Amino acid sequence: MKYIVLEDEMIAAQRLVRMIKEINPELENVGIFESVEELAGHLLSNGQPDILFLDIQVADGNSFELFNIVDVRSKVIFTTAYSEYAVNAFRHNAIDYLMKPINTDELAKSLNKLSWFDPVKNKELTEQFTEYKNRFLIKFGSKLTVVNTHEIAYIYSENKIGYFVQKNGLRVASDYKLQDLEIQLDPKAFFRVNRQFIVHIDSIAQMNTYSKARINLRLIPEFKEDIIISTEKTPEFKEWLRQGK
Repeated sequence: MKYIVLEDEMIAAQRLVRMIKEINPELENVGIFESVEELAGHLLSNGQPDILFLDIQVADGNSFELFNIVDVRSKVIFTTAYSEYAVNAFRHNAIDYLMKPINTDELAKSLNKLSWFDPVKNKELTEQFTEYKNRFLIKFGSKLTVVNTHEIAYIYSENKIGYFVQKNGLRVASDYKLQDLEIQLDPKAFFRVNRQFIVHIDSIAQMNTYSKARINLRLIPEFKEDIIISTEKTPEFKEWLRQGK
């Protein structure tokens, strides 16, 4: 089995590779990457390995962004110094969530899971016991606004500001990041179609095929620019539509 490491601290990456080799010499490291953009480009051009070891906070942001660029099929083990991303990790079918500094025994247990772990069942259990937000108290500058989740049509990011667009057309600015909102919204109703947009299923007015199997969305309320779903993201999006709310 082959694996790739996403880690922006080379000493930590090399240490992880050494530990994996000591535990299971049959696993082959085929790359170490420092940024999501670099790793995504490699996966799209060269295909995916059996396993991805993903640090969460890396050189160009948050490794959950990888899932919005690539339809990840590899088994995933997250490695991080932050405990607050655990729920989001398991919603992305993670085999395990290892806290730094990584312990040899814990890593060995994670590698042992490779042979029997069922990511689909794990995701179902994670979602079953996750409570999602019914409303958001949004603070932006000196202004406080309450937005009920059932009123949200879509959320988009522009110039590092997250905008909640309600079904009545009202737009509320916030300092929320989309990757943080993903774990607070019910995935049966909301889908992150790309880096800039999370949409509610009822806000989709029209879908048109685009070049290279991509999809162009039209939303209600209407948005000023094209909203494109990538070729890699399209199969997951279609499956989400089939499942319904």
